[in-house]
Amino acid sequence: MQVRKFEATTMRDAISAVKRELGVNAVILSTKELPPSENGLPKIYEVTAAASVSSKSGAEAKPSTAEPAQSKDTEMAGRLVSMTETLASARQLRLVEGAVHDVKNLLLDLLRENRTTETLPPHLFAIERTLLTAGLDPSAVADLIRHIFSAKPLNGNASTEELQAYHLDLTAKWLMKRIKIAPKWANVSGLTNVHVILGTPGSGKSTLVSKIATAVAKKDRHNVAILSWDPEKLGANEQTRIYSKILGIEHFTITRAEELKPAVMKMRNVDLLVVDTAGRNPTDTSSLVDLEIIKNQGLSLEFHLALSATEKSSLQDRAIRNFSTVGLSSIAFTKLDEVPAWGDIFNASHKWSVPLSWLSWSSTPSDNPERASRETIVTQLVKGEV
Repeated sequence: MQVRKFEATTMRDAISAVKRELGVNAVILSTKELPPSENGLPKIYEVTAAASVSSKSGAEAKPSTAEPAQSKDTEMAGRLVSMTETLASARQLRLVEGAVHDVKNLLLDLLRENRTTETLPPHLFAIERTLLTAGLDPSAVADLIRHIFSAKPLNGNASTEELQAYHLDLTAKWLMKRIKIAPKWANVSGLTNVHVILGTPGSGKSTLVSKIATAVAKKDRHNVAILSWDPEKLGANEQTRIYSKILGIEHFTITRAEELKPAVMKMRNVDLLVVDTAGRNPTDTSSLVDLEIIKNQGLSLEFHLALSATEKSSLQDRAIRNFSTVGLSSIAFTKLDEVPAWGDIFNASHKWSVPLSWLSWSSTPSDNPERASRETIVTQLVKGEV
């Protein structure tokens, strides 16, 4: 039996080469994915195959009468591999969904440009101005104003003050319905629940980890531990270890994704593990590969994204879109004491339908964070009108 190896930049091309050289009834012995080389060459797919009957110049091999079942199974396997290569991945679909969402919002903005604020009553104009100043997405504000106009009106004898209070109440209820709040971190008895905190460099992620671990340990009475996972910045791990010691929380370290599950299996009496990860560039897909590795280790695991409130909204959107490929359970906001308005917090939950979990102000690890609530966020958004 003639055995040959075929290499191509896609699995589909490699299978096509097998069929072209050895015929459609060639036996695929193995497949292998070779990582990109250091000199910049792309990833290579290697297929080892054999021809059941020798053929010349790529002519189609005659089917073997000795192994008909094996030939059919091999052909089917080849077709399945080819079909798999043409299917869009979950990450690609999420990226497309995000792009479609952005286009939709752009079109809505263009359609609503014809309505001017001069047509609004003074108190509604004040509400609109307050929300826009707070940083709410203009399309969301336009939807709110339209909702208020379509709501059941008060009786004709209502005073200006009563009408203003009524519309402010409608505003608060409309905003609350569009804010998603993550559930309280549950403790499954007999199981270590792993919460992985992701974020870009400088997002305040490591400080948030220490704060969350302390808050959960004190308020929820869970046995909490912190695990630092940073293969490059050993100094960052040391800083977290020192904070953990000061706060009286057990601390562990790993350097590779494959080490997470063995580390969790060795932990005793740890109900909840908060994982501090290295700062990642969300556009660098190679930096997200190890997240998929820990995701598939069979642990009770959730991913949470730490966003700095001082970051530009466009960069926040980019981080949410790209980190969503691993599946986000919630978003936590840091450095809230450094921004004057909370519009981006509402936008993040409303636009991306991702729940909010934690709100953090000071950069001091000992300061307690606050669990996100609709009341807190809405009060901050309309405080100029309260």
